[in-house]
Amino acid sequence: MKNNADEAIAQLLKNDKLNIQLGDSEKFGYSRIPFQIPALDQLTGGGIPKKRMTLIYGPTNVGKSYLASQIVVNAQRAGGIAAWIDTELSWDAEWSAKCGIDTSKILVSQPTNGEEALDIVRTLMQNGVDVIVLDSIAGLVPTAVAEEEFSYNPIAWQARFVNSALPKLLPNLQYGSAFVAINQVRASMGPVALDNMPGGLAQSFFSHFLLQVRRNGWIKEGKDNVGFDMEIRLRKTKVGGENWKSAIVPFRVDGGIDVTESFIREGIERKLITQAGPWYSYKDNKVMGMNGVKKLFIEQATLFEDLKSELNS
Repeated sequence: MKNNADEAIAQLLKNDKLNIQLGDSEKFGYSRIPFQIPALDQLTGGGIPKKRMTLIYGPTNVGKSYLASQIVVNAQRAGGIAAWIDTELSWDAEWSAKCGIDTSKILVSQPTNGEEALDIVRTLMQNGVDVIVLDSIAGLVPTAVAEEEFSYNPIAWQARFVNSALPKLLPNLQYGSAFVAINQVRASMGPVALDNMPGGLAQSFFSHFLLQVRRNGWIKEGKDNVGFDMEIRLRKTKVGGENWKSAIVPFRVDGGIDVTESFIREGIERKLITQAGPWYSYKDNKVMGMNGVKKLFIEQATLFEDLKSELNS
């Protein structure tokens, strides 16, 4: 019986019209683009997957675009090609450079309609661009709507457009791109807050990774709010990671994710850095307060590298 099955499989594989592979084929393999932040890489199982679609969503001004920019940064550091499709006309080279993006090497497009945006995404996928960020789904406006009068507002026009476009677009992920789409949540009209997003349900259905971003408490210096704890929750995954769990990272308004503090928090959680009241100890070093710990690692770069190595081991 086994020999008959093996022979049948072999015959089917020879049929070029079927477009089939064995389940362990390298064709189905994929790599990841890491965040290089322990809490996020642990949550996502090592970073954002290539050959897959990741949707990052949340309310306004919680760091969604910044989070996407860090995927771009790490793809560029690994020698990859990155593209940013700016449907909101909000690309800012100065801000992007501050986030760490090499703006002299990233491909940026500001399409005039939704069809043009997705045609560009598809062409970039077919050319093997490592990461493509679409910022955002809410900015996709099909030509049939864009060319009409402002009062023209057919029912669910954006949802119909996105729902029909994604199934045509996503097969092109086989060429190796990580497709990262950003979207916002709408205000809920009912008594219960719902995660309603422009573009309908297809985006959640077709996404392999669904990352929800929200604000979780403020970071204060004196009386001033200088940042907030960014909570990233993995709401859906088809590629591993810690489903329905969250990672919390410090986000500073003037500098993005505080990478140093992120590593320190992880070190405390894993008890590599011990805490007794206001005092923190790492190896033979003892300092007071979180600011004291940060100062220690900033001034002693080799000590910080030791901590990173321990956390990544």
